[in-house]
Amino acid sequence: MVEPLANILVIDDSPTVCKLVTYVLAERNYQATEVYDMESALELFELIAPDLVLTDILMPGIGGLAGISIMRKKWPDTAIIAMSAGAGNINSLDTLTAARRVGADAVIKKPFKPEELYPLVEKTLKLYKESSKHKRVLVIDDSSTIRMMLSRELTSCGFICKSAASMEEVLSSDDIVGLDLVIIDIFMPGIGGIGGIQHIRKNWPDIKIIAISGGWGSSESNDALSAAEKIGADATLKKPFEMAVLGATIDTLLES
Repeated sequence: MVEPLANILVIDDSPTVCKLVTYVLAERNYQATEVYDMESALELFELIAPDLVLTDILMPGIGGLAGISIMRKKWPDTAIIAMSAGAGNINSLDTLTAARRVGADAVIKKPFKPEELYPLVEKTLKLYKESSKHKRVLVIDDSSTIRMMLSRELTSCGFICKSAASMEEVLSSDDIVGLDLVIIDIFMPGIGGIGGIQHIRKNWPDIKIIAISGGWGSSESNDALSAAEKIGADATLKKPFEMAVLGATIDTLLES
């Protein structure tokens, strides 16, 4: 008997949707269990021990958003994909964005085709399998060299790492949702690091922030880092810095 690729819990108040999704997943050798409400899913979670949860958002009782929030806090090592078709005046994109905000790793709009679901499931599971710490880090720097270097090093250390060239790029995507840490350069075009730190601190107060800067000179860099601390950065590093120093700083922040 072939070992299933992963154990997946499918939650949807529509039995038809549940059966279709579990069938599609079984076709790719996933072990899928269907549950029709979030209350039952939460009760069975420890017994089922899923590697990934695929949940609808708009459901009676404990809805998908509340359920995702509960699962993310109690079972942080489980991957979560949210799905939604919206309902009435509720836009599906709004509900999916909200799902990312409360901790979903990925989202998919219903109705979807198997060829859309398969790569999303594979990618999400791969991120969790390869990332021993399951901590999410976003690097924001207008230098492609810095982004590539930090992303490579952080990924090799087991972090789920993404990068962006500007704060504007971050705000136009969902990459900032569900983050544990942001490493942000101060001197960038547009909003820049100072504005970015202020925005992150106001809207996502639980995200840890490391501000980095080489400045245009020693005094400018020191002043910028000092300003970053005053407006909410949890730590600052002056470029260039040793990766060991960055690693120690990250460990201290995430453990606190």
